[in-house]
Amino acid sequence: MKFGLDAYTVDRFAARVFETYADRPSLAAYGQEPISYAEFSRRVTEQQERLLKVGIGHGERVAIFGTSTPEWAIAYLAVMTIGAVAIPIMEEFPPEDIRGILHRTQATGIFTTEHLWATVSPGLELQLKLVYEMQQHKVLAGTPGTPVDRQEIREDDVAEILFTSGTTGFSKGVVLSHKNLVSNLFEGPDLVGCIHDRSRTLSLLPLAHAYGSTSGFLSIIYGGSALYFLGKKPTPKLLMQALGEIQPTVLGGVPLIFEKIYARRIAPLIARKPLLRWLAAKPRRKQLLYKLIGAKVRKSFGGKIECAIIGGAPLSTEVELFLRAARIPTVLGYGMTEASPLITFSSREGVKIGSVGHPITDVEVKIHKPDPESGVGEVWVRGPNIMQGYFEDPEETAKVLTEDGWLITGDLGYLDDDGYLFLRGRSKNVIIGPSGENIYPEVIEGILNTYVEVDESLVVMRDGRIEARVYPDPETLSRLQRGGEEAEKAFAGKLDEIKKAVNSRLPGYSHVHRMVLQREEFIKTVTNKIKRAEYYGD
Repeated sequence: MKFGLDAYTVDRFAARVFETYADRPSLAAYGQEPISYAEFSRRVTEQQERLLKVGIGHGERVAIFGTSTPEWAIAYLAVMTIGAVAIPIMEEFPPEDIRGILHRTQATGIFTTEHLWATVSPGLELQLKLVYEMQQHKVLAGTPGTPVDRQEIREDDVAEILFTSGTTGFSKGVVLSHKNLVSNLFEGPDLVGCIHDRSRTLSLLPLAHAYGSTSGFLSIIYGGSALYFLGKKPTPKLLMQALGEIQPTVLGGVPLIFEKIYARRIAPLIARKPLLRWLAAKPRRKQLLYKLIGAKVRKSFGGKIECAIIGGAPLSTEVELFLRAARIPTVLGYGMTEASPLITFSSREGVKIGSVGHPITDVEVKIHKPDPESGVGEVWVRGPNIMQGYFEDPEETAKVLTEDGWLITGDLGYLDDDGYLFLRGRSKNVIIGPSGENIYPEVIEGILNTYVEVDESLVVMRDGRIEARVYPDPETLSRLQRGGEEAEKAFAGKLDEIKKAVNSRLPGYSHVHRMVLQREEFIKTVTNKIKRAEYYGD
């Protein structure tokens, strides 16, 4: 077993972390100095004792909802290390959804903030033993029970239940065991080699999301890194300011953050200058251009970046090409909540553009029913990281877990001869072309979203033709709102130019036939995914 553990449980893992890195800096809110791992351990113990004293122990469920901060991370570890079950909840969930999750899980404790508790508590009918305010460090409510003692934690005990936002309806609770989580922690840091007790990591990930809590927190402290939390939404201005002050060596985020940096800073710069446009017109010249621009970008990232860890959604190939040419060391991962979440990962050296890496140790990936020509089929996964099932939902569990342990991901992709995985999109999103060809809307959207005028896009089939709905970037949107009919005509012409450029990079059967201005932001889930079904019928 890795890390000198005799069993893969969170309590054993945490004890080993605190012992190994006691004197090193650990957690910090942006603008503050990090506490030591010894102090981190002391605060976890303090919360453990608080829970046990009010009667919350092994197997009881404790919700955590609030902004991603050191206090959130401390509460999360405290819950799981006494054998209780953590219920991380995205703070963006509507109050009625949070109440629904609390009732479904019969939570007996809550870590939150006073503001969020005020929005959720009306109508909540639960016998809570503890409601604790994480930021102000005070008890808000609760009727304590009889104190309980610790019990031994086993690998197959439930560690947490993560509720997915879903893009089509009712959220499902993903049940993850201690072994699911701990077995998934080691590969990423071991591969990238930049997460260690002298590194500084800036996490831009929500801790209530699987990527944020496992890969963006537990894997980071496994390496002994100092970990900084922004504590609020990473706006471009705040992010640039934080990067300059923290000077992180490791940056973890979703593709959208890096794509926005490219779309708002790199693409406009190239578009403004004829020489840069000429350089960008050919692949070899473009690589040189990206290398030159990259020096400035690295400086804006704080100048100390050793690696950027990107996951949670597909990354635009154009943005990946830029990051590589700009010599910003980048590693990509693929996963899903049901897999704790990591499935594949790449090292800084073993990179293939467009790939999400190779399966991590002890995890199998196979392509189910691959197309004879393209090799594309549904991605299936098996390993110690695969969830126990959906919370109290055997029917939904049976739809995604086979009897012999394979997780049916719903993603489409292929494996190359070296075992690297290339994703093409979600099986439920595939558009069937006029002669039966598979058209992957996410691929087209990835190209569209690299244009400076495009903030987001959605590709659908309408009346037998491919249609791309485009929500403009803020500057273009403002110009459209001020300029009236003339501005709209000019933008329509620009969309036509973009359509031609995009189609030149696509096979004929995937060509976009119609570009449509999306005047309002797309309807999204709390994890920022577009609810595609909302646009299929209009």
